[in-house]
Amino acid sequence: MKGILGLDVARSVIIFLLILAVTAIAVFLALVSLQDSNIFTDGTQAANDTDAIIGNITSGTTAFFSYVPTWMVLLAVVVLIAIVAIIIVAVSRFEGASGGRSVGL
Repeated sequence: MKGILGLDVARSVIIFLLILAVTAIAVFLALVSLQDSNIFTDGTQAANDTDAIIGNITSGTTAFFSYVPTWMVLLAVVVLIAIVAIIIVAVSRFEGASGGRSVGL
């Protein structure tokens, strides 16, 4: 049975964002463990590059995930529009099945 289009999209987006978050956390942990392993002597170009990479990845990921609430609001709007469209289609089919007769007082 096929699900509602809006809800399928919402589930896919949420799963995608969770995968991205887990990947970002794994990259953070890998880079910080690389930095803490004392492979590079303090003050050398390699140590400075590692610090710069960690700073860039941290700030970029933070900026990326700061927009997640906006995406969730847009996704909620899409789901609501899909629900309203489904309700309209169901009501119009129900109305068409009744033969167009309206019950009056």
